[in-house]
Amino acid sequence: MRVRITPSPLRGEVSAPPSKSYTHRAVILASLAAGESVIEEPLLADDTRYTINACRSLGADIQHEGNKLMVSGSGGKISAAEGQRIFAGNSGSTIRMIAPVAALSQSRVVLDGDSRLRQRPMGDLLSALGGLGIHARSLGNNGYPPLEIKGGNFSGGEVTLGGEVSSQHISALLMVAPCTKEGIKIKIAGGLRSRPYIDITLDAMQAFGVEAVNKDYKQFLVKGGQEYKARQYRIEGDYSSAAYFFAAGAIGGQPLTVANLKNSSVQGDKHLLNILSEMGCSLEYQKEAVTLSRHRELKGVSLDMSDYPDLVPTVAVIAAYAHGKTEMSNIGRLRFKESDRLATTAAELSKMGIKSGVSDDSLVVYGGKPRGAETSAHNDHRLAMSLAVAALFAEGDSIINGAEAVTKSYPRFFADLASLKAKLEELS
Repeated sequence: MRVRITPSPLRGEVSAPPSKSYTHRAVILASLAAGESVIEEPLLADDTRYTINACRSLGADIQHEGNKLMVSGSGGKISAAEGQRIFAGNSGSTIRMIAPVAALSQSRVVLDGDSRLRQRPMGDLLSALGGLGIHARSLGNNGYPPLEIKGGNFSGGEVTLGGEVSSQHISALLMVAPCTKEGIKIKIAGGLRSRPYIDITLDAMQAFGVEAVNKDYKQFLVKGGQEYKARQYRIEGDYSSAAYFFAAGAIGGQPLTVANLKNSSVQGDKHLLNILSEMGCSLEYQKEAVTLSRHRELKGVSLDMSDYPDLVPTVAVIAAYAHGKTEMSNIGRLRFKESDRLATTAAELSKMGIKSGVSDDSLVVYGGKPRGAETSAHNDHRLAMSLAVAALFAEGDSIINGAEAVTKSYPRFFADLASLKAKLEELS
């Protein structure tokens, strides 16, 4: 899909879509619980549908009724057909979080995805499962999907995991730990990045009745033999998706409100509000809503983004309109996302006349006056939405090729943008 965007100021109010991170976790935990759970306001996007279908393949009965998912869980007793194949598309969350769930079954399960997912590293997770007595291997013997999991003896134990590449490996083991006999103790080797995503996992587990011990993010302990409790659970709004509207408000300078946001949320991408305040914006917090405005020039800042990697393309676009340079560090693992986000973000900003610099672990953006251009989303949802924001305030029209990538996490993105009076047109 090609979308033309004509520069247009935004003003008004929009509601954040449901959280993708919470939806993944709630579907998995409800599938592991005994009895029927009702998940209210789930995000139904490409990635979460892959997780829903994966849980169905592993024995959960999941029905979609209106704005709810009715999930009849397995009580932790996973059943899968021998040789069951699960396709995860380009959802790293799905394949990483489902692999340990598949290990709870007695069958051989193969997890695969599209060409880009086959370039995303899974070696740490495979090693961790192997250390816990599970036959888990890369069929290509290269640490990448497709993955083969043979369950049957997942009793738990102690494992050491690196936290530098992806926190999803840790979240995945935490979620299945109570379904094992011994439970799981996870020791973190080196630093742990994306800590807020671990907080989301622990928060969701607690909501479904399981407690975990977090020892300063250096060690986690979950006792075995616990049971997830079926329940009614509402998915909160997504700060990651709200970020694009906050970015538009910051660049445009007009007041803009994003509703359906929990003020006390543990979501890490809420940190964008702190970044925007530092860059020169004003924030007003209401009950489940935030209004952003700006009365002075945006300024460049230096940021450690190790815990907030998904915000990098969005902050890069804001930085393109700021005075001075913005440097974001500790983001090397973005090369293994839906695209090489360091390279693609820099390349697309260059098309709009913005200078940037990329190293192994950082991105520097020099503020200026972006011009309209024909850009590519590189099959990356976060890049597509960030480029749309950049185009709204550029000098001249822009075209985004591959704009359909937004369906991965936010199918209504362009409709919601239009509701704020953005001028956009889908081209044939």
